[in-house]
Amino acid sequence: MFVGKRMTRDLITVTRDTSILKVKNILKEHSIDQIPVVEGKKLVGIITDRDIRVNLPSPASTLSVHELNYLLSEIKTESAMTKKVFTTTPGTTIEEAARLINEKHVNSLPVVVDDELVGLITTCDLLNILLEFIGVHSAPSGRVELKLSSNIGEIAKIASIINGMGLKIVSMVSTIDKDNNGFRPTLVRVDTDDTSDLCRVLKAAGYTVIDEYRVEK
Repeated sequence: MFVGKRMTRDLITVTRDTSILKVKNILKEHSIDQIPVVEGKKLVGIITDRDIRVNLPSPASTLSVHELNYLLSEIKTESAMTKKVFTTTPGTTIEEAARLINEKHVNSLPVVVDDELVGLITTCDLLNILLEFIGVHSAPSGRVELKLSSNIGEIAKIASIINGMGLKIVSMVSTIDKDNNGFRPTLVRVDTDDTSDLCRVLKAAGYTVIDEYRVEK
């Protein structure tokens, strides 16, 4: 899956000369915490609620609300925005976008094509994709955590046991890291909210059940 398939295209933007007061009001009105700054269609920066807070007077200030708003109306976005913006492209994979967001400690990545802003991918977008992939939004489901080896055919054996009980695999996720015995935690989500019988059968087949979780819809 690529960023271009899941990015937000209908964007709220501001310009360099937009007042901080107006940006503050836009953030509040739309319940967002950042806005791309553009010059025409070109991305030139991003301004966040944190940038605005940094430019506010000290809490010890005796300014009235009217005086504070006047001050914010005089400060322009250009003087408060972040100019070094980490970006991505529509052709970037979702995994790479998630890695970059995590590595750079940002909440979103503007999506650009030749410096032109075409979209925005956020941590919320990525979390929704994760939930879809692991099947949390599907019908009643339960999760079982197993220790699985990397032996050929291991997943097929698990699938056979699950299908043999009349169940279907909703999702299966395995970590990269292995323990000292060469096993790695693997999460298997199935289409039932009661995994007690499945855990019993898996244990009888010699598998180590680390934990089981029940999710009711």
